[in-house]
Amino acid sequence: MRSLLAWSIGVAALSAWTIGVSALGAAAAGGLHETGAHHHEGAAKLKNPVKPLPASVDAGKRLYTTQCSTCHGPSGKGDGSMASAINPPKPSDLTDASWKHGAADGELFTVISDGATGTSMRAYGQRMKPDDIWKIVNYLRTCAPTTAKT
Repeated sequence: MRSLLAWSIGVAALSAWTIGVSALGAAAAGGLHETGAHHHEGAAKLKNPVKPLPASVDAGKRLYTTQCSTCHGPSGKGDGSMASAINPPKPSDLTDASWKHGAADGELFTVISDGATGTSMRAYGQRMKPDDIWKIVNYLRTCAPTTAKT
């Protein structure tokens, strides 16, 4: 019963946040990332300062599990426990071959840091250290196909 109550509160909070962000629009929502398939040349030029060594990938997996898996799912398929409560678009499948917000490490970093307008992807730049976001990027590279993503 307690877990059902906690889940219900979580769904209500996420829904309220999603509605609020959708209503705000990009400028008022704190510079959230734009919608639709696109690339950001400036973001793509950002270089990941955290080497993708096993320790950083493991740390990224732990961070992903605590910060991202409720929406994106334990293996990144977009099927997390909160995914069914999210208004379209549903959370991205991070294991597929197509990422609409760009595929370069810097683009991944930017969407995690800034969020994405018109989606439930929140901005984590104010609540996570940049190195931790880069570690998540390193982990995401292990979930995705080796083909280029666009």
